[in-house]
Amino acid sequence: MKIELDRKSLETLIKGSQPYYNEFENPLVKKAGHSYSDQYGRTSWGSLENLTDEELYKLYEICKNSWS
Repeated sequence: MKIELDRKSLETLIKGSQPYYNEFENPLVKKAGHSYSDQYGRTSWGSLENLTDEELYKLYEICKNSWS
Protein backbone atom coordinates (compact mmCIF):
# COMPACT_ATOMS: atom_id res chain seq x y z
CA MET A 1 0.00 0.00 0.00
CA LYS A 2 1.28 3.45 -0.82
CA ILE A 3 -0.03 6.52 0.99
CA GLU A 4 1.09 10.09 0.47
CA LEU A 5 1.19 12.25 3.58
CA ASP A 6 1.69 15.96 3.91
CA ARG A 7 3.38 17.58 6.90
CA LYS A 8 0.14 18.08 8.83
CA SER A 9 -0.74 14.40 8.39
CA LEU A 10 2.69 13.34 9.65
CA GLU A 11 2.32 15.56 12.72
CA THR A 12 -1.12 14.09 13.39
CA LEU A 13 0.26 10.54 13.20
CA ILE A 14 2.98 11.39 15.68
CA LYS A 15 0.69 13.22 18.08
CA GLY A 16 -1.40 10.08 18.22
CA SER A 17 1.65 7.94 18.96
CA GLN A 18 4.17 7.57 21.70
CA PRO A 19 7.45 5.73 21.88
CA TYR A 20 7.99 2.77 24.18
CA TYR A 21 10.06 3.60 27.26
CA ASN A 22 13.31 2.35 25.75
CA GLU A 23 13.16 5.18 23.15
CA PHE A 24 12.68 8.09 25.57
CA GLU A 25 16.40 8.91 25.34
CA ASN A 26 16.54 8.73 21.54
CA PRO A 27 17.99 12.05 20.27
CA LEU A 28 15.18 12.54 17.76
CA VAL A 29 12.51 11.84 20.39
CA LYS A 30 14.17 14.40 22.65
CA LYS A 31 14.47 16.93 19.80
CA ALA A 32 10.72 16.62 19.26
CA GLY A 33 10.17 17.64 22.88
CA HIS A 34 8.67 14.36 24.07
CA SER A 35 7.79 14.36 27.75
CA TYR A 36 6.41 11.78 30.13
CA SER A 37 4.04 13.89 32.13
CA ASP A 38 2.20 12.15 34.92
CA GLN A 39 1.54 9.08 37.04
CA TYR A 40 -1.05 7.84 34.54
CA GLY A 41 1.57 7.41 31.83
CA ARG A 42 0.41 10.26 29.62
CA THR A 43 2.99 11.68 27.26
CA SER A 44 3.11 14.72 25.02
CA TRP A 45 5.08 16.22 22.16
CA GLY A 46 6.45 19.72 22.47
CA SER A 47 8.21 20.93 19.35
CA LEU A 48 7.37 19.02 16.20
CA GLU A 49 7.71 22.23 14.18
CA ASN A 50 11.49 22.05 14.75
CA LEU A 51 11.71 18.85 12.70
CA THR A 52 12.02 18.40 8.95
CA ASP A 53 9.50 16.25 7.10
CA GLU A 54 12.09 13.47 6.93
CA GLU A 55 12.67 13.67 10.69
CA LEU A 56 8.92 13.53 11.31
CA TYR A 57 8.66 10.33 9.30
CA LYS A 58 11.68 8.84 11.09
CA LEU A 59 10.09 9.76 14.43
CA TYR A 60 6.88 8.01 13.40
CA GLU A 61 8.90 4.90 12.53
CA ILE A 62 10.70 5.05 15.90
CA CYS A 63 7.37 5.17 17.75
CA LYS A 64 5.81 2.40 15.65
CA ASN A 65 8.79 0.05 15.80
CA SER A 66 9.54 0.62 19.49
CA TRP A 67 6.47 -1.42 20.47
CA SER A 68 7.53 -4.58 18.58
